Amino acid sequence: MSAAPLLEVSGLAVAYGHVEALQGIDFRIDAGEIRTLVGANGAGKSTTLLALSGLVAPRAGTIRFDGEDITRMTPHRIVERGLIHVAEGRAILTTLTVRENLELGAYRRRDKAAVASDLERVLALFPRLKERIDGVAGNLSGGEQQMLAIARAMLAKPRLLLLDEPSMGLAPIVVQDIFRTLRTIHAEGLTIFLVEQNVRQALKLASHGYVIENGRIVLDGASTQLLDDPKVVAAYLGG
Repeated sequence: MSAAPLLEVSGLAVAYGHVEALQGIDFRIDAGEIRTLVGANGAGKSTTLLALSGLVAPRAGTIRFDGEDITRMTPHRIVERGLIHVAEGRAILTTLTVRENLELGAYRRRDKAAVASDLERVLALFPRLKERIDGVAGNLSGGEQQMLAIARAMLAKPRLLLLDEPSMGLAPIVVQDIFRTLRTIHAEGLTIFLVEQNVRQALKLASHGYVIENGRIVLDGASTQLLDDPKVVAAYLGG
């Protein structure tokens, strides 16, 4: 008998007025995995993460995290359980310093010694942030801001990290750097759910992928299989 998934989503539907953004999707994420949800702009990827985070209310379906029903739970309670969302567009506080942004990631934690240790760890993962620790976050490059958003999320002690389009708008060399860091933190045991338009990069990083189109998951399988799937190649990989 297989272990229960860390996250299990069943029949998830979300509507914005009369527009059905998600039409009853099902997926799971097991502890220790990287899984990815890929698809075109407007397919429903970001809405999926917003629903998981409690930021939009589902019209139907259930979301279970570590066996607990969190479908109608408030966002701050979801964060307390370790489900941490790095939003599209990074959402850093540009008038604060890098250090202050990082400290905000740990604002609910009371284990100050562990927070200090975790801060040193994320600065080791992102040495450019360490170089700019007391500088204003708004002066960072786009890639550095994305690094800051991920590092801030790490200080919240995630059990499941939700990443929305971390490669968006970044130069290829910066994207490679960020994905390399994601591999490192995953190797240390963090479970990751990645939403991406960069289908090739996402499927190379993840072990399992879901392809979403018009609010429905149309393909589901091992990333190696999806990379070779003629439909995926034709639609997303320039084939």
